[in-house]
Amino acid sequence: MFSAPRADLVPNTAAYENEALVKPTGFREYDARWLFGPEINLLGVQALGLGLGTYIQELGQSKIVVGHDFRSYSSSIKNALILGLISAGCEVHDIGLALSPTAYFAQFDLDIPCVAMVTASHNENGWTGVKMGAQKPLTFGPDEMSRLKDIVLNAKFVERDGGKLIRVQGEAQRYIDDVAKRASVTRPLKVIAACGNGTAGAFVVEALQKMGVAEVVPMDTDLDFTFPKYNPNPEDAEMLHAMAHAVRETGADLAFGFDGDGDRCGSSPTRSA
Repeated sequence: MFSAPRADLVPNTAAYENEALVKPTGFREYDARWLFGPEINLLGVQALGLGLGTYIQELGQSKIVVGHDFRSYSSSIKNALILGLISAGCEVHDIGLALSPTAYFAQFDLDIPCVAMVTASHNENGWTGVKMGAQKPLTFGPDEMSRLKDIVLNAKFVERDGGKLIRVQGEAQRYIDDVAKRASVTRPLKVIAACGNGTAGAFVVEALQKMGVAEVVPMDTDLDFTFPKYNPNPEDAEMLHAMAHAVRETGADLAFGFDGDGDRCGSSPTRSA
C-alpha cells in the first residue's frame, strides 16, 4: 500500500529515494504545478497518479489519455504518473509528445472521458505539472482539485487490478488534420511561427501550412529543452519583442507565438503597425 506523501523530504538523501515527496502548495484551483526536485519527486508523481486514478474510478471512469510536453524530465514524470494510474486499475492511452490541445482533442478522437497532460505550460524550466479532466471537454475546477488533493495527501488510495497501458500512434497528426480542415486562410499571408524552442515547434509549421498560410517562416522551431533564447511564453515581453523584430526583418504580415505546451498563442504587431 502506498503511504502518505511527505512535504519535508530533501534531494540527495535516502528518504528522498524511498518515499513520496508532494508539497501541498502544488495543488492549485484548476491544475497542479511543482518545482521538480524540491517540491515533488518521481515517487510523488506516482502517488499523484494513484490518487488521480482513485478519483476517476470514484467518478465511474477508468480510461484516461496522457501526454507530455518537451522538457528534459517530462517523459520521466509522465511514466511515473502512468505507473500510479495503472496501480489504480486505469486503462491509460499514451499519446506521447503532444500539445495540451492535442490531449484534449484525443479525448474526443479516442472517445475517452479523462485526460492528464504533463506540462509546465509557460512556466520556466524546473517546473512541472499536470492538467487534468474527467469529463469532455472540461478540466478540473476547485472542487475536483480539492478532492484530488485530499486523496493524495491523506493516502486515500484505492489500488485495483486490471490496469493497462496502450501506446497511441498518430494522434498529433490527426489533431493537425482536424484543425486544418476547420480553418481556411484565403488571403496570401507570410506568417512567422515563433515557438521559443518549445513543444509547438514540432507541430505548428505543418498546421499553419495546411490551413493555407502561403509562407510560414519558422522561428525557434527546433526543439531544445534548454530554451536557449528565452522561456517560450508569448505573454513575456522578451518573446514579444523578438517576434516584432522578426516581422520587421522578414517583411512578414504578422507573427504567432506559442507557449511551452501550445495552449496559448500570442501575436506580434502586424507589419503595418
